[in-house]
Amino acid sequence: MDGEDDYAILPFAEHGHIFPEGTHAFTVEIWFYPKTEPKEKDRDLILNQQVSIGLLAREKCILGQNQLCSYRHAYLAGDTAHGLAGTDSPIQKDQWNYIAIIFKNGTLCHATNNRISQGWRLARVDRVSLNIRRPERVQDFVVGGYGEDKFVAPNGGLLYQVSSFQGEIDAIRFSNIARYDCAAQGHNPFDPSPRFLNDEHTLALWDFNDKEGADRFEDTSGNGKTLIGMNGATVIDGDGIGNLEIRPDTSLTTTWGQVKSESF
Repeated sequence: MDGEDDYAILPFAEHGHIFPEGTHAFTVEIWFYPKTEPKEKDRDLILNQQVSIGLLAREKCILGQNQLCSYRHAYLAGDTAHGLAGTDSPIQKDQWNYIAIIFKNGTLCHATNNRISQGWRLARVDRVSLNIRRPERVQDFVVGGYGEDKFVAPNGGLLYQVSSFQGEIDAIRFSNIARYDCAAQGHNPFDPSPRFLNDEHTLALWDFNDKEGADRFEDTSGNGKTLIGMNGATVIDGDGIGNLEIRPDTSLTTTWGQVKSESF
C-alpha cells in the first residue's frame, strides 16, 4: 500500500446497494484519522455509495484552529422525490475523528466526535434511495477513493474533483436503525463508542482486524460483504487491540480504541 492510490471496493455487480429497497431508517458511522487536507475544488473521498463521507477544501467550512472541513451526505427518496441531502462540518486535524449520519422518520442528523446535531425534517423523502445518478463504473461501494481522480465537470466547467483520502480508517458500520437520538435543537453532548459491535441491526461492519497480508477485508456482521483491496491494499498486522493492522502511511489503516479515546 502506497498511500496514494490504494482503496477497497464492494462490487455493485455482486452485492448491489448496502441498504436494500424500503430502508426507512439507518445509521452509518466511521472512525478515521485524516493526514492531509484537500486542495481547492478537491473532495477527498472516505466512503461512497448511498451515503458519502469525505473531506472538502477548507473554504467550504467555517473552521477553527487545527480543523478540517468534512462532508456527510445521503441519497434519499420518497414517492415523488429523490436527491442528495446532508451537510458540511468541521473535524479535528491530527487526531482520530468519529462521524455518524442518522436518518429516521424523514429526519436527518449527524454526529461529529463528542457532539450530535439537531435533526432537520426533509419534505417528501422517507427512505434511502436506490436511484443514484452515477455511471455504472462507479456504482461500487468504495472506501478510500477510486484509485484515480474523478472529475465532475457539467457543461465543460470543473465543478469538483474526487481524490483519494490520505489517512487512516479504523472501522465502518452500517445499520438499519437510527442508533442515536438527534438533538432537539442545536447540538447535544455525544459519547461515540470507540469500538463498533455487531448485532441484529448491523448490515455491514468492517473493523479491518484481518490476518497479516490479507487483501480481503471481512464483514464481521456475517452478511458476507467482503471488501476487496485494490492497488496493493493489504493488512500487515492483525493481532488485535493496540496493534497496527494496516500500514499507517496509507489510506486503509487501523489502531484500536485506546488511541481514539485519548483524542477527547
